[in-house]
Amino acid sequence: MAGKPVLVCTVGAIAGQTIEVPEGGLDLGRAEENHVVIRDEGVSRFHARLLFENGSLWLQDAGSRNGVFVNGQRVSGNQAIKVGDSIAIAEHRLMVRWTDDAIEPKEAPPEEQPESTEPDGSPRRRWFWPFS
Repeated sequence: MAGKPVLVCTVGAIAGQTIEVPEGGLDLGRAEENHVVIRDEGVSRFHARLLFENGSLWLQDAGSRNGVFVNGQRVSGNQAIKVGDSIAIAEHRLMVRWTDDAIEPKEAPPEEQPESTEPDGSPRRRWFWPFS
């Protein structure tokens, strides 16, 4: 196990954001006092709490009206979560990852064009004569 846990938002108003989960955890909701603010009418002011203690991750519904879901199942009380789980809050989807896994791979250097391409980069067509 390398790195730290992070939440990667894949769907919703904060899509594309990666949020590191500090020791102790995060509060998620619509109110500005939360660590992760999600501006959406379907999100309660204090919607959920992600706890990170002694290497363990737990998700807690903070009494939200619309609930919080892990892998499609509604959370009641506390639920242990692990890397790879999907968290749904209203229309938002957050994936639990490790910092090492969440980093986008660097762009590979451009490859040299093989001789079998046209000047515009498209593949050069080879003719095949079946009777030779």
